[in-house]
Amino acid sequence: MLQTVNTPGHASWPTSIVGQIVSNPGTWKRGIRTRREAGVQLPAVSDLALLYPEAVVASSDALAWNNIRAIHLRHSLNEMAVPASDDHCLVLNLSAPFNLRARFGKRNFEGKVQAGEVAIIPAGTNWSCESDSSHLRNTLLLFLRPLFVRSAGEKCDFSFNDLALTPQIGFKSEHIRHIAMSLLSELNEANVGGRLYADTLAISLAMQLTRHYSSLKDVQIGHGGMAPHRLRKAIGLIDHHLAVEEEGRVALRVVAKEVGMSYFHFSRAFKQSMGMSPTNYIAERRIERAKRLMQETDLPISEIALRSGFSSQSHFTTSFRRLARVTPRSFRRGM
Repeated sequence: MLQTVNTPGHASWPTSIVGQIVSNPGTWKRGIRTRREAGVQLPAVSDLALLYPEAVVASSDALAWNNIRAIHLRHSLNEMAVPASDDHCLVLNLSAPFNLRARFGKRNFEGKVQAGEVAIIPAGTNWSCESDSSHLRNTLLLFLRPLFVRSAGEKCDFSFNDLALTPQIGFKSEHIRHIAMSLLSELNEANVGGRLYADTLAISLAMQLTRHYSSLKDVQIGHGGMAPHRLRKAIGLIDHHLAVEEEGRVALRVVAKEVGMSYFHFSRAFKQSMGMSPTNYIAERRIERAKRLMQETDLPISEIALRSGFSSQSHFTTSFRRLARVTPRSFRRGM
């Protein structure tokens, strides 16, 4: 029997098609074009919660958590293919063992995750898990933004460009498990007022990652990353522009020229070093400013949008929802 994946407001998708997201992205993209030409509406395949909605027991998306996203999965699928995310993902197995495969850059990682064990999936990594067991799979996924993890690294006295995560599959960590179970408890209680506690736990989790599960990436320059002194200068120029300009776009071509690189090589090297494009970095910083303004002032949303560097309130709302998983008004109500 052909298994299908149902997404809200969309047709059912065969799991064989979903598997192409990880195994053969070229074929997947060609299939998308074919379905688009036929007038079929497509799901946002980058979001696991939309790919496997029937597996989602609970999600923090409606709780306005600031720095972490949690998804509790319970399902009987023998295989689950997960497309690359812009966020780091921690996987806590709460049931029977399963095998996990990850494609990170040009390297493949594979291992078994026993009950109670953890796996770390860096941002930008395609991964899949499979099991022949007939037991119900029970898993907690925790997503952390790379920029947030880097900020935690600074508190650990690491330079923001010195940290790198690589996939780690099937290991025990009582600290991570305790934090994850506390977040799961908050998630199941569905208490909007628990956001502050969830954010505190997110900081602890990010600190665990940077202190115990990251490595120095001195070799990354030879693999397309940016030299540390250039990266520091680029970040300084971007942050200075964002600090003094309330509106307008950051002139990234000027930044590239200031650090002595072409715009193409600057964009590619920045993403290799930071785990996100310069444009996404700017969006993250602007959303952080907007959150602070909502927490510290009573300014209307439209004014906050302009002060955060967005050309319109609609653009601000779209960007805020994409990065924070809630609308600005929901975020403010949940404070």
